Order: sequence, then C-alpha cells, then structure tokens
Amino acid sequence: MAHFRSFLFPAAEVQADSITLDQRESHHLVKVFRARAGDGVEILDGKGRRYRGHLTRADARAAVVLIEEIEEVKASNVKVTLLQALLKGKAMDLILRMATEIGASSLQPVYTAQSEVHLPHERVDGKLAKWCATTIEASKQCGLAFLPVVAAPLDLTDWLRLHPATAADLRIVASLEPGSRWLLEALAAAPLPNRIVLAVGPEGDFSPSEYAALRDNGFAPVRLGANVLRAETAAAYMLSVIDQFVQREQA
Repeated sequence: MAHFRSFLFPAAEVQADSITLDQRESHHLVKVFRARAGDGVEILDGKGRRYRGHLTRADARAAVVLIEEIEEVKASNVKVTLLQALLKGKAMDLILRMATEIGASSLQPVYTAQSEVHLPHERVDGKLAKWCATTIEASKQCGLAFLPVVAAPLDLTDWLRLHPATAADLRIVASLEPGSRWLLEALAAAPLPNRIVLAVGPEGDFSPSEYAALRDNGFAPVRLGANVLRAETAAAYMLSVIDQFVQREQA
C-alpha cells in the first residue's frame, strides 16, 4: 500500500514506467511529508487513474516515482451535482472539501437573493483556483480517483436558464416548506437517474421566488430531518444519503 499520495498536475512528466512530479508536488512530497527514496507513492490524475510505485529520486524540485501498477477506476453511472449557494467565511471551503470526499461529480456555486457573498469579477479566478486546490487536497487525503469539476459562480436564475431539466435528471432542493418529502422517499420514487442535482441555500435560505423558480425547473423540495441544519451540514447530509443510496442501488 502506498505511504504517500500526490496529484498529477499537467506540468508533471509521464514516462513509460515513471513519473516526474511537478515542482509543487515534489516539494510537498519531499519537504512537507519527508518522503525518502524507496517509500511507496500513489499518484492520482483525477480522471479515474491511480499510479502506484515507489520514490526513486527524492528531489524537492523534481521527484521521480517508478510506476509498478496502474489502476483504472470505473466512474459511477450516476453523476451528482451540488448546486450550492455561496457562503461566507470558511464554510464554502468546508463544503467543497466534504463534497469531494463524499464523491460529488461537480460543484456549482450560485449567487442567491439572500447570499451574503458576492465576489467582484476580478476575484473570481483567484477564488476558483483556491477552490480547485481544496478539492485536490481532499482527493489526495481520501485517494479519490475522480476529481469533481468546480464551476465559476453563477446567479441561480442564470444556472436554471442554462440547464433545463431533463427526464434523466433527479432534482431536489433542501427545504423547510410544508409538503416537502423525506429525502429517501424522493430518491426511491423513480428509477435510478443519470444525474442527481441537489440544491442547498445560503444561511438565510432561498427566497420564496427562488423556491418557485426551482420548482418550475424540476426541483422537488425534500426534508432532511427533524432539525434545522446549517447550510454546510445540509450539503454533507444530502450527499452522504445520496451516495449510500446510489451505492446500494448499483450493487
């Protein structure tokens, strides 16, 4: 079993039987984790491939791993997208980390009427890069074969306009509205879909007009339990239940 994990960035050099890591991953492996020649290393490419081998050159600028095994991981037939209202502070980073660890396929931050965060245009690229780095670190921690796609933030209304519902989708939104179904009931009510999109609102929740727009675009309101949950807890709760349901149905 590999003792250390690294990520295969585009700057890495992939040979027939070895990989030379990029400078950042080399530094992290050799200087931060203090890996030495002979130590086992697993390298993730985020696209379903795991390379396993051992470190042959412990160079903090260009570490070399001799590859002994390559595992091709099959992707799930069900893609899970988290449509998450932007949150303040470190809550968004926490959600991205948890969503990655649980196995979300894609993460779409959205601006909503009651969101307390609205990124200036000039900050979007930097924030997106930080979010992607967070998902990479989470995938390395868990050994995940597939890295989720993190999209740039959009207004909720723009996302709904650009992504009309299809018959192959199951769309659900965490809701305290009267008449909301239990999450497991909504999952079990139809055949396993190709894609599940779950929407979670901001600290102040979705507005009534946003709930109406979500319903008009195929989102069914679901209850998560007896208690009112924080946004980050709601996202983790829904993703965990969905993951267990999908795994059971695919077994």
